[in-house]
Amino acid sequence: MPFGKLSFFGVLFLLIWSCSDGATSGQQTDASDSDIDADSDTDTDTDSDTDTDSDADNDTDSDTDTDADTDSDTDADTDTDTDADSDTDTDTDTDTDTYADADSDSDTDTDTDTDSDTDSDGDSDYLCDAGVWDGSTTPRVIGTAGFGTHDPTIIKDGDTFYQLATGRYVPIATSANLVDWRNSGSIYGNQYPNWFNEWIAGISGSTFDQPWAPDAIYFNGQFHVYSTFSAIFGKNISCITHLTADSMTGPWTDHGPVICTNGSQRYNAIDADVELDAEGTPWLAFGSFWDGIFAFKLNADGSRATDDDTLHHLAWNSQIEAPVLFRRCGWYYLFVSFGKCCDGANSTYNVRVGRSKDIMGPYVDKDGKDMVDGGGTLFVDGGGAYAAAGHSEVLVDSDMIYNVYHAYPTSGRPYAALRIAEMPFDSSGWPVRAAGP
Repeated sequence: MPFGKLSFFGVLFLLIWSCSDGATSGQQTDASDSDIDADSDTDTDTDSDTDTDSDADNDTDSDTDTDADTDSDTDADTDTDTDADSDTDTDTDTDTDTYADADSDSDTDTDTDTDSDTDSDGDSDYLCDAGVWDGSTTPRVIGTAGFGTHDPTIIKDGDTFYQLATGRYVPIATSANLVDWRNSGSIYGNQYPNWFNEWIAGISGSTFDQPWAPDAIYFNGQFHVYSTFSAIFGKNISCITHLTADSMTGPWTDHGPVICTNGSQRYNAIDADVELDAEGTPWLAFGSFWDGIFAFKLNADGSRATDDDTLHHLAWNSQIEAPVLFRRCGWYYLFVSFGKCCDGANSTYNVRVGRSKDIMGPYVDKDGKDMVDGGGTLFVDGGGAYAAAGHSEVLVDSDMIYNVYHAYPTSGRPYAALRIAEMPFDSSGWPVRAAGP
């Protein structure tokens, strides 16, 4: 029989057959197209978080974390979520607290939290070609000639690297090669914003001397800096402010705080770090001591989102601060600092890491322990000429990924030194430790 006729009768037979079973096959097709996860349930869990007393005296400098991977987010595959299994999870949690635990159960304030998460597998190729470990070479620490800094963050604009750090008016240092640095002014010039002057005037017993731990990131056509103003050292009376500029040379516009704490909260508004999720939405992580590390959603312009003001609980330890969020190859990583900072050679700072498929967690370490329960795989600590190291940051430059942090020399000079270490990732997706702090 000619092929055309055979095709005709075959199609006719299929049409008749599908009419007899059409309802069932139509439902199956719809279900597979929408790909709604079975875990999209209503989670009404009451989780009782123990109040872990933070040692207020140890509450310290914040973190300024700059993810140069979002430096301009111009990679062709950055946010093109086309993987077939990029399914949409619609989780409806009933929260019972003022913040939501990363494991989706919650803690006490009855707000209904509906998460529409895109499966990270859809973004699994982002930065996969950067920071690839060869399986044998120990990552090296770049010599920075003993450049003094504290809570550093580095971002690149054009051919110049800009380092921001804790210090008066948020000091800036510049370099062409990450090795040789020179001081290059500050974000604020010689004048703090009006909102700060009014805020600090109303606080009795202020010990403020300088902004802490700035974070610099580039997204949606602008450079953004998030910096901490803390009124009294060791107390959670603090604000994180938001500034923008078209280039790292300024001029900078301070838009005012995105979050403040007045001493009554179980968290501290310091040590901001911003990262973009696979859809390009910015999220800000922060925290020091008290109940640990939290995060919340931002708008596209970098201000705090009004459509979702949920505080997500990401990590806890009795001594924890300086969160860093970083996205690479289908995973989100959370770096935090454990221990005591700011005591020179007596500091006990060290960096821990966990990872998650969702930017809001849960984050677990290599042993599978949730970071909300104190988990975190050791990544950087003291050794050799350095007593301790911490307040980490991530920098991406071309196909290289670096861990940026400060370390406290055992000699006491400088008080804290800039350290930049290569940070490749192994075949299982975990960052590889460098030779030393």
